[in-house]
Amino acid sequence: MDFGRIWAEIDLSALNHNLGQVRSLVPDRKMMVAVKADAYGHGLSEIALELQGKVEAFGVAGVEEGAHLREAGVDRTDIIVLSPVPYSEIPLLFERSLVPSVTELEFARRLSAESRLRDAGIQVHIEVDTGMGRTGISVSETAEFIPAVAGLPGLEVQGVFTHFPAADNDVAFTESQVKEYEQLLDRLEAKGLGPFVRHAANSAGLMNVPVSRLDMARPGLVVYGILPDSYYKGERETGLDLKPVMSLRSRIVNLRDIPAGRSISYDRNFFTKHDSRIAVITAGYGDGYPWSLTNRGQAIVSGRRVPVVGNVCMDLTMLDVTGVQDVSIGQTVTLFGTADGVTIPVNEVAAAAGTIPYEIICRVSPRVPRVYLKNGKITEVRNLLSNPDRNRL
Repeated sequence: MDFGRIWAEIDLSALNHNLGQVRSLVPDRKMMVAVKADAYGHGLSEIALELQGKVEAFGVAGVEEGAHLREAGVDRTDIIVLSPVPYSEIPLLFERSLVPSVTELEFARRLSAESRLRDAGIQVHIEVDTGMGRTGISVSETAEFIPAVAGLPGLEVQGVFTHFPAADNDVAFTESQVKEYEQLLDRLEAKGLGPFVRHAANSAGLMNVPVSRLDMARPGLVVYGILPDSYYKGERETGLDLKPVMSLRSRIVNLRDIPAGRSISYDRNFFTKHDSRIAVITAGYGDGYPWSLTNRGQAIVSGRRVPVVGNVCMDLTMLDVTGVQDVSIGQTVTLFGTADGVTIPVNEVAAAAGTIPYEIICRVSPRVPRVYLKNGKITEVRNLLSNPDRNRL
């Protein structure tokens, strides 16, 4: 089947495999999978529908993401909004049965007022800042804050959570966060508050800091088959057999034989050192393939890695395929992921681009079709430009 100029293949079998690997670490814990940011670029509703019933909760960043999941048919799994919610969106929390996080008292009061207006209770999770320095209430405020929220009509404090800023590179600090957090909750429970669902562990925390697994884990990156950087760099042994879920593919639309000494692409910052065969592929920074991979990226062509040469353009990128056999116009090229037994990990792409793996997969453009496969067969194709409706095969 022809998917056009560029597409992202999403392997749902790999997704389920990775979830099973994560479950092996925490077989007796609840699981919240992060599906925010379009499930890290993999497709919000598609990933959640595949995992519905296999996990206890989904983590989203905003009300719109949660509402979209409810409308898509995710009706058997809790959806927790992990970021603070604007006051104007409080009604949608009730209308779509979403669980908000609470980080300040005025929001809780307004939430309670909406609850009384609707004569409907709502569960909430409270975020405690143990070192992230972003959102959440400080530990010193919790003795007054949590009882105040719990005492508001219509609100049920289901969980209290914290977040790690450096679970992949500062295990000692992360362990100190867990200790402070658990001591806090123990003090609350001694006063008759709780018990609350305790959750803290992102992917790196889950793997590096076993004491952070608590009542519920919150994996994201590893479910999508991407290792925390410390594991990718070989600093730690993973013990997990993860498979890439996303492979970004394009195709060759032009083959040119360029003599030595000629420049390639904008800014003329690459010159051929010898007679070269250059393939032009239909992928660029307009699709989310980073411009910073200029003269640094690689792709898979005919089972071989080949270099990106010249500036990555908005819609096109050039590859040096000199010496590669069986190269032809229309041929599929893989920019990251797996093809012909060769893998370019997202971690490697991120390192070359000077960024983090999260950004590489999140930035894959909405104009890039998502092609979903399970057990090697295409189950769905989603193209946000030409066919915004679901196209199940």
